[in-house]
Amino acid sequence: PEISQYDTGKSFGGVSLDGLRNAVIAKESTNNFTSVNPDSGALGYGQVMPSNVSSWTRQALGYEVSVREFLRSPDIQMRVINDRFEKMMQQQVAAGFSGNILMRRVASIWYSGNSNLYNNTKKQYYNGREYPSIAEYTMDIVNRYRGS
Repeated sequence: PEISQYDTGKSFGGVSLDGLRNAVIAKESTNNFTSVNPDSGALGYGQVMPSNVSSWTRQALGYEVSVREFLRSPDIQMRVINDRFEKMMQQQVAAGFSGNILMRRVASIWYSGNSNLYNNTKKQYYNGREYPSIAEYTMDIVNRYRGS
């Protein structure tokens, strides 16, 4: 599917939801709806953790889907990702954040589950494998969003 068909046209705190979502997706899955991270089990286009699939699909769609169904449906993945990004961005704007800091805080939620860790420089490990620090990850997202 063409990702642009899922564009919302929404912006929060001076940041395009679609642009931020696309920056995260480019970092996470290299645009592969069926990818599964061998270390964490993260799924699909946005690398959603399997433990989030049931609650996130219930919130975004009004019903739960299985991990298998989630992985098989680009439409479900994009609807869930857009829903999560809208909620995260609204939450950060309501807390007084905008621009690069809003982007870094949302990216930190996506990567670590905690917006306050966006500047954390500690290396991350999953299943014994090293991953970027949260600060590196969030700065990379801003750079991708800004096109640098």
